[in-house]
Amino acid sequence: MALPPDLSAWIVSDGTRGMEVQSIALAQALGVIPEMKRIRPSPLLRAFPALGTWRLVPPSAGGASLAPPWPDLVIGCGRRNAGAVLAVRARSGGRSFAVQIQDPRIDPALFDALIVPEHDQARGDNVIVTTASLNGLASLDLRAEAERFRHLIRPLPGPRVLVAVGGGTRRQTVDEALADRFLGNLERLIDSGCGLMITASRRTPERLVRALSTLAEREPAACFWNGEGDNPYLGFIGAADVIVVTSDSVNMVSEACSSGKGVYVADLLTPAGRIAAFHENLRSRNLTRAFDGYVEPFLYAPLKDAETAAESLRPMLERHLERREG
Repeated sequence: MALPPDLSAWIVSDGTRGMEVQSIALAQALGVIPEMKRIRPSPLLRAFPALGTWRLVPPSAGGASLAPPWPDLVIGCGRRNAGAVLAVRARSGGRSFAVQIQDPRIDPALFDALIVPEHDQARGDNVIVTTASLNGLASLDLRAEAERFRHLIRPLPGPRVLVAVGGGTRRQTVDEALADRFLGNLERLIDSGCGLMITASRRTPERLVRALSTLAEREPAACFWNGEGDNPYLGFIGAADVIVVTSDSVNMVSEACSSGKGVYVADLLTPAGRIAAFHENLRSRNLTRAFDGYVEPFLYAPLKDAETAAESLRPMLERHLERREG
């Protein structure tokens, strides 16, 4: 059977943008329109997500109501939301097909399906493995996005380079020596004739934000989005010939590798653990190269992880609906 056109779906989220992007991308790839359920995760379920299988444990500590009528499909991303996903599954009596994105570090069999990137360790019969994190880039009209921001893009010389800058993580702060080297390499790009379209994130340290802003003020070949007005990030992807992205964000690197544009990765901190394994995997597949102040376009098959995951998930969900209705 095909998925019914009126299939109901929830996305359970604590509001973290990077998590929501992945859940929305999966829903879009499945062709369903989800209802966003933003909750305040229960501290108990954040610490012990498997307790969500116990119906007596509250599914959240506040926010949107997680109550009947139960959806056909519930999607969550990240360990902090995993307990709420399991709670919906348990309280619905198994009616809701529970999909968890990213490894929650509990038994995968507690979910109906688990979707993890290769650098996560979870494996099992119901585990779908992707190369990187999910995003909806394939469904967007990036040329139209570029046209929206032509006033920023058109004055820049070509080749045009998107520079997507992240920052520190929960475990590491930005290394100032690496940040200074990164800034020097950006100046080398400008000296070589490239035009830079620079964006920063909320995690970018203020010192680096000021330096990037000063660079754009000083150099006509660079523009820097300062966080005011509409975010031109997607338009910059559409206009870019090449992308430079910092290594701290799996989501940003995954989006870059979904663009089909040559991707160069720069360090503001030294990747370790699972993130280091993620980058090693991408380099071994010739999806990325290290950024040293020089870039050139190169070709690869762009990632379509949301679509690939949805293709594997769809028959699992169809079988669930058949059993439920049978």
